[in-house]
Amino acid sequence: MTCKTFSGMISSFLSGTLEDDSLREFLEHYDKCENCREEVEIQYLVSRAFDHRKEKEVINLSRDLPALVEKERSSMVFRSRLGYTAYTLEILTILLVLMTVFIFLR
Repeated sequence: MTCKTFSGMISSFLSGTLEDDSLREFLEHYDKCENCREEVEIQYLVSRAFDHRKEKEVINLSRDLPALVEKERSSMVFRSRLGYTAYTLEILTILLVLMTVFIFLR
């Protein structure tokens, strides 16, 4: 992923709307590129400042942004595992149906 592509995805990341494949690529680039991490920090601060300007909430960048990144990473892993589980259950269901048909047609 290029830095330009990454930059275009930051707002989607911050809003939690990246699909898993894009999110995976985004996080891989985030982990490797210092300049892009700084860009995420800037956009995160700006978005949080606008979201919470009336609440006068203190924004703790060193706590809040890593928590958001970890939350997105964990959600992606969970969805991936959920997909594998659903796929496994589909296979088992098909096998069960085939075994049942085989037993009754014997």
